[in-house]
Amino acid sequence: MSQQPSWWILHQDIFKRCGWSIFLVTIYLLGQQIYLPNVDIFSATQSLQEVPFLQALSLTTGSQMGLPMILSLGMQPYMTTLIVWQAITSLDLDSMRQMSQKRTGHIQRVLAVLLGSIQALSFVYFMGDSFLPEYIGPTNINITPIVAVIMLVAGSMFTMWLADENSQRGIGGTVTLIIPGLIAGLPTALQRGLGNTTFSLTRQHLVIIAVITVIFIIVAVYLNHAELRLPLQQPMIENRFTDSYLPIRLLISGGMPFMFSMSVFSFPTYLLNGHATITPFEQTLIRWFSFQHWEGIVTYGIIVVVLGFAFGYISLQPVTVSRQLKESGDYFFDIAPGKDTTKFITRHFLYLTIWSSVFLLLIGTTPLIIGLSVKGAANFSQYLGGLLILVTLLESIIEQARALWNKNRYQLF
Repeated sequence: MSQQPSWWILHQDIFKRCGWSIFLVTIYLLGQQIYLPNVDIFSATQSLQEVPFLQALSLTTGSQMGLPMILSLGMQPYMTTLIVWQAITSLDLDSMRQMSQKRTGHIQRVLAVLLGSIQALSFVYFMGDSFLPEYIGPTNINITPIVAVIMLVAGSMFTMWLADENSQRGIGGTVTLIIPGLIAGLPTALQRGLGNTTFSLTRQHLVIIAVITVIFIIVAVYLNHAELRLPLQQPMIENRFTDSYLPIRLLISGGMPFMFSMSVFSFPTYLLNGHATITPFEQTLIRWFSFQHWEGIVTYGIIVVVLGFAFGYISLQPVTVSRQLKESGDYFFDIAPGKDTTKFITRHFLYLTIWSSVFLLLIGTTPLIIGLSVKGAANFSQYLGGLLILVTLLESIIEQARALWNKNRYQLF
């Protein structure tokens, strides 16, 4: 008679991975409490929090870009690197396919350092005159900003290492590091938004928030699971008892559009801040990039739709999928392999993108429209966007946890 394994042995892998993730996230959160040296903390914080698109990035990516910390950049360089790399690979170039995994990793690291340096330079620039002077010998060169850039880049590389370690040892991959900051930023997103209006958290408002949150999570989870299944012919595989298909998710871009939409939208108006005089052209530009006007809401909706299409296309990569199907001998019925297959996949992707854009627009613009007449309602745009990001991230973690939980529960005899 076979003896059943103990409960701990049966599920020890998931517990070990959860333990590693908790440990690595704790290190990351502790690192976010270390300030940059030789910095006037109050002045730097005030300067950074006056930059709206930095606040938007902080609230949607779980970083601390409103504070002068060593790990303030958070996962920004890492995420930007992944997006740029996916965009490059979506071109399906022969030179990219022939690269070894080791060479690919080296290129990604160099790209991460370059992008991290650019983001660190902009971060230091937005801190203004908050650095305490530190000179080299008798020269008049203040090295404090240079040291801050180096430390910020080093902090982003350390964050990247933590993310890679979590992918190998923990649960949830690289996105796990984003979740604590994202959860902590949701109340701020609801109360302050981008600083235009304040939404007070009274008892009545909390009830409204709870109802909206529960309904939104249910709808978001349902739509996140929705997918279009294109019947696939696989002549090289014996599958008489099952149907093969290529799934295309409805929300294929996930919450990525909302990670960058607010920062893209608020950047032009920041460039106009501090101008002594505003020209008629600049006044028109402000209207088209302000949530207080219909023109601005239209602009924001266009940004969300464009980002949704871009991130969705990069995620699906129809050209790459078409090539892989051709190489494996799989095909769609009555569709020729190659360019016709690419057009077939792209056509269905565009069809789904139209419907997903409707959902993204409802999230992003409906609160803004209501906010034109109801004070504080516009803040729900950023809150619901962050909530969608959180739902999509947690869904991937739950799927991995479910697989780890059940992987040792199967018995042949």
